[in-house]
Amino acid sequence: MMRIFLTGLILMMAPVLHAGEQRPCSIMLKFGHDKFGPVALYNLTLQTTNRTGRDVSAVSALFFNGDGQLLGNTELSCIGSNGPLGAGSTGECSKLMQTIDGKMMEKFGTETWTAVVNTQLDQLNSIRRCEVIGFRYSEKRKGDKITNSGN
Repeated sequence: MMRIFLTGLILMMAPVLHAGEQRPCSIMLKFGHDKFGPVALYNLTLQTTNRTGRDVSAVSALFFNGDGQLLGNTELSCIGSNGPLGAGSTGECSKLMQTIDGKMMEKFGTETWTAVVNTQLDQLNSIRRCEVIGFRYSEKRKGDKITNSGN
């Protein structure tokens, strides 16, 4: 009985999703296509563990450069292919920070488009650390059925 009490006490005292702690985050460059040509997508990504008792759909985060200077803030989505980040789960939270579309290549050409993509990557790669400062909890839990409360 004492073991169950101590386990419960430890779980209640566990930190909540590492709030306030800085951890590594970075820009991931992905390429795609639109109707005009190639597209460059810059996603800010962060791996985190949900230590809350509720599903988390997003985290509010500050992002910093390597010197610890605050560069900005954003909300990172934690909804993956299996839904929100469940309690006790570890997963990726991300945000599309910028897109350079095919229209730019069509207008300025391959050389200029490539130079812009590389310049933006250099600037966004200054992001090194993120600090989670808040959470958006999911209203729908995994396994819940969605019903239409109308007709």
